[in-house]
Amino acid sequence: MSVKSDFTARVGFGSSSAVSVATIKALGLLYNSKISEKEIFDLAYKVTLDIQGVGSGFDIAAATFGGTLYFRKGGSEVEMLSDALPLVVGYTGVKADTPTLVRFVQEQYKRQKGKLNKIFSEIGDLVKKSKAAVQKQDWPNLGELMNLNQKQLRTLGVSSVKLDTLIEAAKRAGAYGAKLSGAGGGDCMVAVVPAEKRILIEQAIRNGGGEVISVGTHAPGVRVETSANETLSSATHYNTQNFLS
Repeated sequence: MSVKSDFTARVGFGSSSAVSVATIKALGLLYNSKISEKEIFDLAYKVTLDIQGVGSGFDIAAATFGGTLYFRKGGSEVEMLSDALPLVVGYTGVKADTPTLVRFVQEQYKRQKGKLNKIFSEIGDLVKKSKAAVQKQDWPNLGELMNLNQKQLRTLGVSSVKLDTLIEAAKRAGAYGAKLSGAGGGDCMVAVVPAEKRILIEQAIRNGGGEVISVGTHAPGVRVETSANETLSSATHYNTQNFLS
């Protein structure tokens, strides 16, 4: 088996999930097994839990199903939303350790259960409102909800100085809103942007010491490209449930 990618694993943006999903799809073809997308998701999510012990499964869902998704942990709910998001992605240059960050929050929860339950409940409300904003293509509202979510994530202690710097730079340059991506601690931030300010926002992220990552949104999920006889998976998809990652 060989893996080719135009996306680097150093960024921490779903590349390992994409490889896991594509591998399972390829094995299904190799052994002539008719495996559904849901079965691919379940198997790849099990791989994630076996290897790192924790994870929401969102990256696995993005790589499997594609599109713009509303997602709940473990795949208990996966809903396709109709539109791509106008995103700019900035990389901090710091590789984050997702399992360590998740366990950090788990330890906080043991000590401050009441406080964290309140934060989680408020984040859940933001997710529901964000889903509605995406469905209405109300990007200014979505941006404000992202800003509110970022405040909660800072309270949880999973943001970082570099993430905050890039997020504030994007907002000052005209982004509707911005927040960290995934578990935090480093890796990437995402901003919802007006089309006419995209270039300015990208430059602001670079000026803040970040790297702008070129991603496609609302892309297809795992598939077979018959022209090259290769199994590929795309994991650069986002949805509002990523607030909970």
